[in-house]
Order: sequence, then structure tokens, then C-alpha cells
Amino acid sequence: MCNLSQGIREKGGDEREKKIILNMYQNNFTFEQIALATGKDIEEIKVIIEKAEPVLA
Repeated sequence: MCNLSQGIREKGGDEREKKIILNMYQNNFTFEQIALATGKDIEEIKVIIEKAEPVLA
């Protein structure tokens, strides 16, 4: 697999993961629950949510 297709695949996965995190947040999951389900640090989750907040509002 070439580097370009690897980058595209990773980008798609990142976007999907962000959507999942935002969906969980909108459905009142705690940061701890989201972290457990996604394997991300709570601080990473907070950054993703903060960046998306204007879109959610």
C-alpha cells in the first residue's frame, strides 16, 4: 500500500472516531465512559469536543 492511501485511510478513521466521540457526548456519556470505549485520554476527548462545540451549538 502506498503512503497516500495509508494517509487517506487514517484520515477517514480519525473522522469516524471523532463522530463517534461527539455522538457519545451528545448522548450524555461521561468523559470516562468515552475514554474507556475509545481508548483515548480524557484530555484528547475534551479537545475533540471543544473543537466541535461551535458546530454543535
